[in-house]
Amino acid sequence: MVEADKLDRMRLQYGALREIIETAILGLIVFLLAREAVQNFQVEGRSMQPTLASSELVLVNKIGYWEVDLGPFDALLPGRSNGDFLLSGPHRGSVIIFRPPYQSAHDFVKRVIGMPGDMVEVIRGRVFVNGVELNENEYIFEPPSYQWGPAVIPPEHYFVLGDNRNSSQDSHAFGPIHEDQIVGEVMFRWFPFDKISSDISLQTTDYEGNILP
Repeated sequence: MVEADKLDRMRLQYGALREIIETAILGLIVFLLAREAVQNFQVEGRSMQPTLASSELVLVNKIGYWEVDLGPFDALLPGRSNGDFLLSGPHRGSVIIFRPPYQSAHDFVKRVIGMPGDMVEVIRGRVFVNGVELNENEYIFEPPSYQWGPAVIPPEHYFVLGDNRNSSQDSHAFGPIHEDQIVGEVMFRWFPFDKISSDISLQTTDYEGNILP
């Protein structure tokens, strides 16, 4: 009888320990999956003013930028029309986080201006995509003082610029970035609390309000 009680207690202790271990493993899996899907990012420097300021904190959508080659099944995934990205991937006006093309301790944050196959030109303080001048008054700090292009953006590459055009290391300096460098898209600014906003990425338009196709 004593031995039976002892075995019952051991089974209960083992069962409780197993539940604790299973819960811890499940929690770790959920944490790792969440970190792969969404990432916190701290803005550094002035290159994205006035949209984003140094030390602001944003959440980055990474899951939509996973690269998956589904071959003939690509068309079955809604919104999948931009390379090998799991979902829609970047569009003109997306504010993205990416790894710079040279050695750096930090990722960069810039706005997508040109897509693969686009003809991009920066001239006399104006930006043209496929011959159409962009209306950038809503998000840039000042017009660019440099010239770039005209040039066609290669396949799987994106032309990115900082909103603070003349204080930004971006594609006008190091050229278009490859899609493999992209980490994700800024979807939400959560700090400082008085500037909480999801209006970071914008659709780029011409001066008549037409969204570029």
